[in-house]
Amino acid sequence: MSEIHDKEQHGITEVESEQEPLCGYNDPDGHVCTERANENGFCYWHDKTIIKDHPEDIALLEAYAKKGGLLRGISLQRAQLSNVNLVNHNSKTGYDLSHADFYRANLRGAHLFNIDVRHGSLMKADLRDANMHCAKLQGCNLLGIRLTNTKIDNIEVGNVLLQEDLGRKAEKDHCPREEVIDLYEQAEEIYRDLRKASEIQGIFTMAGVFLQKELTMRRFQMPKFSARRAMSKTVDLFCGYGEDPIRVVLFSLLLIFISALFYFFFGIVFDGSVVQFRTEQSFSANALALAECLYYSVVTFTTLGYGDFTPIGFSRLVAATEAFTGSFTIALFVVVFVKKMTR
Repeated sequence: MSEIHDKEQHGITEVESEQEPLCGYNDPDGHVCTERANENGFCYWHDKTIIKDHPEDIALLEAYAKKGGLLRGISLQRAQLSNVNLVNHNSKTGYDLSHADFYRANLRGAHLFNIDVRHGSLMKADLRDANMHCAKLQGCNLLGIRLTNTKIDNIEVGNVLLQEDLGRKAEKDHCPREEVIDLYEQAEEIYRDLRKASEIQGIFTMAGVFLQKELTMRRFQMPKFSARRAMSKTVDLFCGYGEDPIRVVLFSLLLIFISALFYFFFGIVFDGSVVQFRTEQSFSANALALAECLYYSVVTFTTLGYGDFTPIGFSRLVAATEAFTGSFTIALFVVVFVKKMTR
């Protein structure tokens, strides 16, 4: 009785004291929404049954973001949000829209600087003329996005796209080959769209990374033990599909060292004496022989051919192979390097 008397004294009725139902959204990371729920059990922004295509939705969403509402997992499929401003001016980090769904949303001209849409979906979203500088898109579905004139400097898509990761898992689980190829085709399409957008904006370093990934996805669609796939993998290892001159340098150093080891064990001739590894020689003598073999390997790789050392036995085959590969590799390095530097 005293409890009821206290409520009446403070003007609180029994109905008003009951807690209003809260939004039932609960994302995989444990975040919950504290907004009032509607009859579907979700708040306006997390309710998947409501299409946010009303003129006032843009202002309402901006106000909701500014007041600190939970943006994670909001449902904006087919929403009409052209020119919406979702830039968090009062923080070094952008608004967190992880797990949010922007399927077919109209975000044309939107201000989305530093936005976080990790593990969400931008599938077939219209992002033309939008500003997505520094956007975090790891694990986000980017299939079919429209990026004409979209500012994408320093976007982060992660090392592996969503479809690429799903394709690898499907391949590992021995799913039907058609399913695996379809996922890799989607990943290739996304990388192609990102590459084209990067090239148009002159972000050639990022475009080069996307080109490598695009061609890698194309390789994954080929039969595993086919000549085409083996050739594609070789080109990737040699030079990263023409985008990684460091790989050419590393391959050159590796070839020079391996060839030197062959010369060291099979022998080369200098001034009538055979230079090679011998167990009866001292450590310093063998070390000197290895150094001379390294010198000969560099001379052979670069096709200088001073003539002071000559190969014998099996070393002749190694020298011929190294000279041919060396001339090809040097030419490849020049092409790849010039391509990178002239962008």
